[in-house]
Parts: sequence; structure tokens; C-alpha cells
Amino acid sequence: MKTKHILLILILLTAAYTSEAQKRRGAHSRVFDLELRGGLNFCQIDGDASGGYNKIGYHGGINTSFALSDDANWRFVVELGLTQKGSHINNSSLNRQISLLYVEVPLMLAYDLTDSKQLRIAAGVAPAILAKAKVNTDRAYDALHSDNYKRLDALPVCFSLRYRFSEHIGADLRYYNSMLNIAKENGSGTYRISRNNKGQFNNLLQAGLTIDF
Repeated sequence: MKTKHILLILILLTAAYTSEAQKRRGAHSRVFDLELRGGLNFCQIDGDASGGYNKIGYHGGINTSFALSDDANWRFVVELGLTQKGSHINNSSLNRQISLLYVEVPLMLAYDLTDSKQLRIAAGVAPAILAKAKVNTDRAYDALHSDNYKRLDALPVCFSLRYRFSEHIGADLRYYNSMLNIAKENGSGTYRISRNNKGQFNNLLQAGLTIDF
């Protein structure tokens, strides 16, 4: 996905948020909110013969949510972000770094556990488009394996926990796990849901900071 397309989507998302917020502000305060988030990913790929969350990546995104209940505790979250996934295979016979950069759109059902909205839990899916894949094998660029990843990771599930220290600053933790195979060809692999769905699957933990407006 080209940078200009990503920027266009960001502009449209922000414009939609602003328009809706202006229309609804008089009827219900905080119907919409806006949040920036960013931090580190701790990644592995299930099924690629690696183990442990020893690939470090990054993430950043912007999201908005709208109320689903009268008390605004139940909310639906829509996010747009960049996230770097992958794995590091390091054993006696192979040293391979897999870096997969995705544009993702998490869609989550969230619940604010406290009246002050400090603590929020959420769960949903985060479909993602592969923007760039880079694989280094024994410290050299590996074109064959770099081209082995599908353009779409269509069904990662995600779970989120966010805590706000103040009205504007918070921290969050997320867990992602792909439900569909992300690789075109698999020398080995594991499976999800059924044995026919065999291959490789992104698996990662996120930790980061949030800024709310």
C-alpha cells in the first residue's frame, strides 16, 4: 500500500470523526473519543520453527470509539495503524529474521469498567494488509522467503486492556493471534481452528502508551 493511500485513509478517518463529533456534541458529550497509541511489539510466528516472543517490532495508530449504551460504557472501537510483526529463528543451523509490516484496521467491542473510564477491556478482530516483507537469512537478504507472505492477514483476533493514568495519558496491552495462514508455502507448520487451516500464524504481544483527546 502506497504512503499516499495510507495518508488519505487517515485524513478520511479524522474528517469523519470531526464531522460526527460536531453533529453530536450538543446531544451527548463524549459520544465519540479520539486516541493515539504507539509502542513495542513482542512477536513470533507460530509454525515457522521459532519459539518465544523474541522479535521486537513497533506499532502506532489512531482510533475512535462510539457509545453503544446509554451510559457509554459499551463502545465500538475503530482503529487504523501500522504494526511490525514477524519472528527471529535462531538455532544451530539457521539464523533468520522475519519482518512483516502491516497496515491494520482493528475493530473491537470495548467496555469501560469504571465510571471514570480509566480501565477499558476490548476484544475483536484486526484485519491487516501486508505493506512490506523483509527476510534476512544468516544476515543476508532472502528474496525467496520475503515473497512468501500473503498480502492479507484477514482474521487476527485481538484482546486489549487499557488503563489511563490521567484524563489524557494511559498505557495499554494487547494480544494478537492470526486465525488464517499468512504464508503462501509452508515447509512445516501448525494449524488453527481445523487441520485444513495449516501453516504460519502471527502471534504477538503489544505494550505501549496512549494519548486521549
